[in-house]
Amino acid sequence: MDQLWEQFFYHLRVQRRSAATLSFYSVTRQKLAKYLEREGLPQEVPGLSITHLRSFVMWLGEEGLKPGGQHAHVRAVKALLNWSHREELIGVNPAQRLALPPLPRQRLPTVTHDHTQRLLTTAKASDQPLRDAAMLMLLFDTGLRVSELIHVTTGDLEPAQGLIRVRGGKGDKDRTVPVGTRTLNAWSAYQRRERRPRSPHVDALLLSHRGEPLTRSGVGIRLASLARQAELPRAAAAPHAFRRGFAVEFLRNGGDVFTLQQILGHATLEMTRRYVNFLDEDLKAAHLRFSPGDRL
Repeated sequence: MDQLWEQFFYHLRVQRRSAATLSFYSVTRQKLAKYLEREGLPQEVPGLSITHLRSFVMWLGEEGLKPGGQHAHVRAVKALLNWSHREELIGVNPAQRLALPPLPRQRLPTVTHDHTQRLLTTAKASDQPLRDAAMLMLLFDTGLRVSELIHVTTGDLEPAQGLIRVRGGKGDKDRTVPVGTRTLNAWSAYQRRERRPRSPHVDALLLSHRGEPLTRSGVGIRLASLARQAELPRAAAAPHAFRRGFAVEFLRNGGDVFTLQQILGHATLEMTRRYVNFLDEDLKAAHLRFSPGDRL
């Protein structure tokens, strides 16, 4: 198993997968190794069966891992063994019939229009009000991942075209995303009046109070602080909640899922379709307008 993991990691690095992806698989590797050692099960694939892997999933639940975490670990194990089988490193794939644990159909926290307004009002009293306002506007207006947000540089904004170049997406794929006038104005104000880089070599757009690039954790801390001051649940203002909020508002305002897929940088349309689940009220309103039963 260790040799397979090492070769799989080499494959992922060749494919330019992100450090976060490698870290995700590393956690699964540690969990699986711990379980196999504890149960005295084979450390070699020919000795592993689907029964062993199903027991691993049950053990994850007994350890207190929620369905989402179990689902993620099973995806990682299947990715490893499916790749190993395709590369003919193993003769039999014990994960071929391993089913993904069902996920509860629950609505994840999503930033709303009202939430954003309250956060922007709260940001006016922060120690870097223009930076915080610009950060909030860009998150809500583009749906950037936090890993993409922190890599935005001063040269990535193209105000004349109303575009922003996004770097550091999944798979290291760059893309261009449209951005609204109000957001561009917020970023312009921040750049002109508040952005103070520690040295001329610092080109990151979002900076800490020390003039250094804002980190992933730094963004999370700022959003959590603003949410607390605005009396909002922390989860309702998390970075990915903004991404969901953007997607919902984009569809609600008449955008289509094909364009949304390009903006969000999703590899497949199926990933984008998940955001339609957040539009219950809109679907209800549409049914009232177009109900076949009411038109009888």
